[in-house]
Amino acid sequence: MINIMIAIEEGKRESRPPQPPLHPPRLALHSTIACMSQIISNRSVEYGLESTEATDWLYHAEGGKHAIFRYRPSAAENDSVAGHFVLRIPKHDLAFAYAVYGNASADDAAIATDHGMPTVSDQETKSFLFQRDVVQPLLGRCYLDLPRSVMLPPMVCVQLYHQAIASGNIPPSRLQSWQMKSSKQKRTPNNSLLFNEGIKATLLRDHTTLIKHPRFPDQQNRAKQQVISVEIKPKAGYITSSPLVSPKNRCKYNRTRYSLQQELMQWGHVQKGWREKEDKRIGHYSETIQNRKPFTPSNYSPLDLFSGNASQIHAALNELSNNMQNNFRVFCNGTQIFGEEISPLEGDSKTILDELIWQGTASDCKNHDDNMNANSILLDFVTSVVSKILHREKVLTNLLSMQLLDVIDGDGAIRVYDRLVHLCDGSNSKAEELLDMAMFCIDEKLTDKPRLCGSNFAISPYELPNCSILHQLIEEIDNRGVPKDDSSHKVCVQLVEQLSLEGCIYLLQNWLLSLAMCDVSFFVTFQCLPGDEQCIIEECQSIGNGGVMIYDGDENDEEEAFGTRTMMMIHYEIKMVDCDAKPAKKLRSRTQVEDKFQFIT
Repeated sequence: MINIMIAIEEGKRESRPPQPPLHPPRLALHSTIACMSQIISNRSVEYGLESTEATDWLYHAEGGKHAIFRYRPSAAENDSVAGHFVLRIPKHDLAFAYAVYGNASADDAAIATDHGMPTVSDQETKSFLFQRDVVQPLLGRCYLDLPRSVMLPPMVCVQLYHQAIASGNIPPSRLQSWQMKSSKQKRTPNNSLLFNEGIKATLLRDHTTLIKHPRFPDQQNRAKQQVISVEIKPKAGYITSSPLVSPKNRCKYNRTRYSLQQELMQWGHVQKGWREKEDKRIGHYSETIQNRKPFTPSNYSPLDLFSGNASQIHAALNELSNNMQNNFRVFCNGTQIFGEEISPLEGDSKTILDELIWQGTASDCKNHDDNMNANSILLDFVTSVVSKILHREKVLTNLLSMQLLDVIDGDGAIRVYDRLVHLCDGSNSKAEELLDMAMFCIDEKLTDKPRLCGSNFAISPYELPNCSILHQLIEEIDNRGVPKDDSSHKVCVQLVEQLSLEGCIYLLQNWLLSLAMCDVSFFVTFQCLPGDEQCIIEECQSIGNGGVMIYDGDENDEEEAFGTRTMMMIHYEIKMVDCDAKPAKKLRSRTQVEDKFQFIT
């Protein structure tokens, strides 16, 4: 058996960017998960991972801690339902697998694989419970697919690690996160034995794909049918009116938080990870960063997107597409075609339009000759379709109601958190532990409990505690509107200093839930189908199926502008992602975040 601790130490000593092994093991994910059936969005789906190989899962993207692999089989006959899923794996676990098993012998590789064949875990993770019990009932069960835990053999992770490094697609600024360099990544011998049983990953829906609608059984079999998917980060769709806003941050009463952050980014007070990539190994910025374009603030208004008005929703999407930053991305058949400094290659937009809406008549369309214009036409069509989809569904209304659970603002959250720490004998850890546990303690019988009718808390999933000071504070907040002076602020601060422990937790529970909902993304994925008189029945999205709508242009004569010749049916899905609970420890550094708003006058 491999000496695990020696392998760990060898991994620690490696200071260069990780390199792929010369002869990586090729392993099959055998049929132990064949015909598995689990519930995703309250419908049974066979995952279809049987007989797939590790080489069928390709590196797709990554964040700070996790890498995403998409299923793309090398053999066409192996294409299955698995193509609708992605694997989300902690990068430090992939690095650990390579450090331990990267140079394993054939016998050791067999042992590692036999001890951890892939299975869908029955364990309900915190992320699963939070999304199922807190988010889904308020957002709408049809708009959120639940994550599932999957145990992967270590040797499969070695193969995935190698493929990711060898792909050349990992951003240079992210390579360091693929190394084992921290003592926190060590494993004790006992935990190493558990490691042999498998590495925990998360199985998620690939929202750049569509599951076919029962009304269109040959949907995936039609030739040249493009699937378009748009990823949107909507941000906070409201302007705060909380009297707990610090007097030095009164700019929050006049503009959306997104607009304020754009100005802070313009003046260099805020730096975002998608834009600022410092190479910590050499201590200076890369040449790409030094020569990048000056930051241009976006004119996007979240208020327009959440307005419920079709024209304003369309205007919001147009602004997002004009300055995409990290908030708007477009995919075609799973490949990104639009994003920050990303656009289709020459002629690709015309090809997509030919196959998507023009039905081979693009050459007959006036003023559609150059590719730049084709890019604009494609983006205009996409934003037009997505705006109509969002206008007819309830997802934005439901999301906004959850965001509005924030009645104390970030400034107020800091004060309430300080009060909670005081009530926990000055222990930040104790206060955060109580709050993290409380995020999962929902009120299952809302109709039997007192509710705050007319308040933003009317839809809160958390039980209202019996705290008279809390009730006074909420009444003060609800009745004042936007404060004209600091008098209401002083009253509310005094009430916060008298809150009970339960009252503090209730306010912070709802604030953290709002914070999570202001940081989500959602995908709008659609496919254009020829109009069929027998199928001209529109329907909204449901738990079992996507929505169907008729697209025939509007008062701006979009049909003529886009070159469409016949009525189209649009099959679509809206799916929310990144709905995990925010950890209470974020409150420790919240003062640094909120204090930056004082730079705006």
